[in-house]
Amino acid sequence: MHFTTHVLRRCDDLKSISLKDIFPELPTKKSFNPNYRRAPKRGAKLSDDDIKLAMKNALRYIPSEWQETLIPEFLEELLTRGRIYGYRFRPQEDIYGKPIDTYQAHTLEGKALMVMIDNNLDPAVALYPYELVTYGETGQVCQNWMQYHLIKKYLSIMTDEQTLTVMSGHPLGLFESHKRAPRVILTNGLMVGLYDNHHDFERAQTLGVANY
Repeated sequence: MHFTTHVLRRCDDLKSISLKDIFPELPTKKSFNPNYRRAPKRGAKLSDDDIKLAMKNALRYIPSEWQETLIPEFLEELLTRGRIYGYRFRPQEDIYGKPIDTYQAHTLEGKALMVMIDNNLDPAVALYPYELVTYGETGQVCQNWMQYHLIKKYLSIMTDEQTLTVMSGHPLGLFESHKRAPRVILTNGLMVGLYDNHHDFERAQTLGVANY
């Protein structure tokens, strides 16, 4: 009970982390390497309300002053790729698992997790590196490139008395814990009851609220 009480206490001074803490300016559009495999268009059929909700869920990561520029880009991604990946936030350089000491973080666990993330997105490893898919057609590191940067930012500032909680790729934030607690707790792709079927899971993925 003591452990649970601490895990559920949000670190108030870390609530304001956003992409502006990582990118002083909106990144430029990136080109694509034609030699890398690309994920096929995902096939969920969306209503007009679904499209609005998918856009809203992606824009929650975007500072207000960037949204006018990114709304048409995100909509195009949604309609042509079946998902919002936030390609503009993809690192220009190839991603790969670098030596652990080259990562900046307060904890060894944070560094190790960043190595793991980058190794899974290495074009020599990932099935569809631009769509963050490592394996199995849909097994993603996270849903979009905004989440990728935010998760790595949290890992870099996390102490050995904090736990990062991630829900289907969405970083909920850092919570007070203790040195023997898990440094990261995550859930992925949890569908229950009447929604535990392929159609609803695919729709939830497209809306940006489920991840496998």
